[in-house]
Amino acid sequence: MRLKQGQIAPNFEISDIHGKKINLHQLSNQKVLLTFFRYAECALCNLRISELKKESKKLKELDIRLITIFQSCNENLIQSIHNRHLFDVTIIADPKLKLYDLFQVKPSWIKLIRTISWKGIKNSIRASKNGFKLGGKVEGKFHQIPADFLIDREKNIEIAHYGNSIIDHIPIHEIIKSTIN
Repeated sequence: MRLKQGQIAPNFEISDIHGKKINLHQLSNQKVLLTFFRYAECALCNLRISELKKESKKLKELDIRLITIFQSCNENLIQSIHNRHLFDVTIIADPKLKLYDLFQVKPSWIKLIRTISWKGIKNSIRASKNGFKLGGKVEGKFHQIPADFLIDREKNIEIAHYGNSIIDHIPIHEIIKSTIN
């Protein structure tokens, strides 16, 4: 069953790509934007990461910690995400999909097909223009759909957003707006 606004976020303890232990409920008094992606070489995922990077200073000012989860292994995430984007973001490799299952983030062929839209095509062109190779190495489920969770300081889910396509994430301006209010 999908998680909803107002629920306590499920706790987890896992190491990030650098071996640092992350326990969601033990994070210091700050909000968390927990984002589930597909895999390290997904051009559309890299486009979203670059958008988060552009707003990372504002998110940090609002005391929002960014935690990203991918189906890829540590080595590929270090090369394709960490070394490429270089900003303050926690990256977690979850090739066994334990966190995906915990947060009920599921793959869907139907939602994958929904990406073939004018908006999806425009995002693919933007990703390509930004140097993100379309059709990179697939790790995990090709039809994995993203999800975002904005978690408040008490570890309650403030926003639970399950994507309706590969490009469907919480708009960054909504995250900023909800934190300012």
